[in-house]
Amino acid sequence: MQATAPLPRVCAVELPGRVANPAEAVASIGGAAAVRQAMMHRDGRLRLRLCRKYQFQAPLPMRRRRTSDVLVKATRRSDGSWDCQPVGVVDTSFGAEVLADFLYVPGASLSHGQSPVVSSIEQELCGERVAGAPYMPPAFFTRVDTAQAYDFEENAFLRRQKSKEVKSVAGTGETKLRRAWISVSVVKFREKGPAPTSPPEGAEAQLREDERKVAEAVRTLFVERPLWLRGPLEERLREQSFSPNVTTMQKSLLCVAYLWSDGPWRGAYARLGFDPRLAAEESCRLQVIDFRDRFLRQQRSYFERIQGVLDAGSVQVLDCHFRTPPVNRSQLYQLGDIEDEVVQQTLSALSGFGAEASEKFGWMPQPALETIRERMAVKAELMRRSRLANVLALEAPTALQALPASAPETQPQAAAPATSEEEGCMANKRRRKVGKSKEDVQ
Repeated sequence: MQATAPLPRVCAVELPGRVANPAEAVASIGGAAAVRQAMMHRDGRLRLRLCRKYQFQAPLPMRRRRTSDVLVKATRRSDGSWDCQPVGVVDTSFGAEVLADFLYVPGASLSHGQSPVVSSIEQELCGERVAGAPYMPPAFFTRVDTAQAYDFEENAFLRRQKSKEVKSVAGTGETKLRRAWISVSVVKFREKGPAPTSPPEGAEAQLREDERKVAEAVRTLFVERPLWLRGPLEERLREQSFSPNVTTMQKSLLCVAYLWSDGPWRGAYARLGFDPRLAAEESCRLQVIDFRDRFLRQQRSYFERIQGVLDAGSVQVLDCHFRTPPVNRSQLYQLGDIEDEVVQQTLSALSGFGAEASEKFGWMPQPALETIRERMAVKAELMRRSRLANVLALEAPTALQALPASAPETQPQAAAPATSEEEGCMANKRRRKVGKSKEDVQ
């Protein structure tokens, strides 16, 4: 009996077209380093640049998908039969979910958008231009369509109705499908009454056996801390070797928490039965701040971000501790998670809360919240400048690298003593100069 080695795991990148140059195809998605970086994170994405030289062409996003395919190498024999050899198991693939069948870019005379003028600046100024068709494109021109699934049935609802439950719409004679998905409990700040104390009906019954461990881990974290944003919560789960997908995470949160839609805890999940409007001590440090970086308001930052210039590691998980500058125009942080000495000192100095929480400032005084926001703005700018300086320092050649490799190192040499003949020549030159100066004076 011959033992066979297991097939290796392979990542597939699905390009919308026939590849004639594999090296150019790899470069169009950012190179092998970009694929490796995207494979390290669950939400990693690739960006496909159909024309890398054209700086205004927005890349096509390629999302990561889990697959269970087998990659086979097929070779056609001379007799017409095929020789198939398995290469590996494709468990991850990246594919573009949009259609881009037309791209309007500059021609070869403009280096496909790399140069703004034809040939050279000198020929543009002298009027000696190369004859050719004029090119006057808008700043952004491309046709990108989203693929839509079309059902050719005359009445598709009847076919779907046979296998699923339907319910009637109150006040009308219409019916609609009963969705199996259970939505999370959402609470607004101005709503009166107690917070939800129990999960929605059927929330725990929809958990699978492999999802119950994640739900118990989430329940333990909410016992430790009553309010969580999605980012810090998933970070703690990764520390416990849990990497749940979006569906498993949502099912687990249904069983232990509810969601705040507005107010000082906007976007945060609260433990069932816990109302942050009634607990100032626990809820103050866990308030959510919507930080909006001034740098990302500039128009040029958009093009730098989509081209991968602003953040080379854009596929990484969002930082919830403010260790790096934000990458979104609006980014949520919990005050207790911000790793900054000034912010934590401001939170520690708080004492004597008001009678009730404010919808805009929560339990925080307005001056303290403004101080934290200004501190974050200054720190974001300092971190961005420091990162830019490090990048420039790595790219700039050192003094030793600038020298030719074959040039020998020369040491400064002392001047040789002048001979008697050289001293005589120098004395004659001085006499001639003195004679000329006397003639000029006369």
